[in-house]
Amino acid sequence: MKRDGEEVQADWNKIYMTNGASEGVRHVMRLVIRSSRDGVLVPIPQYPLYSALITLNQGTMVKYFLDEEKNWGINAEDIQQRIKNARDLGINIRCMTVINPGNPTGNVLKREDIEDIIKICYEERILLLADEVYQQNIYHEHEFHSVRKVLAELGPPYSNNVEVVSLHSTSKGLMGECGLRGGYFEFHNMDSYAEDMIRKLKAIELCANSVGQVATMLMVDPPKEGRESESTLKLYNQQKGDIKAGLQERATIVEDNLRTMTHVSCSNIEGSIYAFPKIVFQDKALKRARKMGISPDFMYCMDLLQQTGVMVVPGSGFGQKEGTHHIRLTNLICPNGEMQECMTTLRNFNDKFHDKYS
Repeated sequence: MKRDGEEVQADWNKIYMTNGASEGVRHVMRLVIRSSRDGVLVPIPQYPLYSALITLNQGTMVKYFLDEEKNWGINAEDIQQRIKNARDLGINIRCMTVINPGNPTGNVLKREDIEDIIKICYEERILLLADEVYQQNIYHEHEFHSVRKVLAELGPPYSNNVEVVSLHSTSKGLMGECGLRGGYFEFHNMDSYAEDMIRKLKAIELCANSVGQVATMLMVDPPKEGRESESTLKLYNQQKGDIKAGLQERATIVEDNLRTMTHVSCSNIEGSIYAFPKIVFQDKALKRARKMGISPDFMYCMDLLQQTGVMVVPGSGFGQKEGTHHIRLTNLICPNGEMQECMTTLRNFNDKFHDKYS
């Protein structure tokens, strides 16, 4: 209610505390997947948790590709075609996953994108899983639109029919406490039988850890005027401002450096803590990678690590359009001067790498 407005009501009976958002995803996958004939729509590039849990539960991952030219936005017509193609193969689409802000892409979905996603889920009668763990990591003029709020504002028949599970976590955002496993998931419009089943699944694990519950409470209900002391509120706002400003400044450092590197392009870093730049490899580099039996982006990352000690992640680990290659890096290195030093190291390596294969 505080985030989405007073008109968007919350029911505590439909909120479950978890040991991090990953636990919530695990429960949802167990709920929706019955056999290999059950499919889950997953954005590509994706956070590998989803492909792993779909495989673990013996379901089928149905890919829908984010559009890099639209700053990793969606293509509603393409998604609908992929649903049709999957059903033609006998796959029953049970769930659609949305990661907003994006991991690994660093994008923030536009409101129109979220509206399109909700309408697709309504028309196709599929559950919408909203992974919104980076919702506090929003940079510059961009705005985060929660699925919960957009669904309510669309009104009937969407607001009272589309089944949604939304996720949040203490591991990301401004808290960034990855070692404190805290978070929650919340149901909207869920079938009563399905709710009973998830309640039983959750009860097996008993309660979320105590420290994680405290951290989650502080995340959703931070200090406010009139309740906490003036000194507490001042300190909280100062720390919150410093963390967010630092993240935004480092995102800008990363973005500005990547855009001036040889054979590298990068979309706008609008949110989360990542950049997902595209690297264009020359023929000699592609041939070497094929000879080694590895992807070119993996080769690039390993050479970078071995020669400089800088670690980034190959885009092939997240999925990417055929014929394209990416790396994922974070903006978490601080202070900002060290982030710039790291980017300078990456720039120098990148120049030498492409010179080697020119």
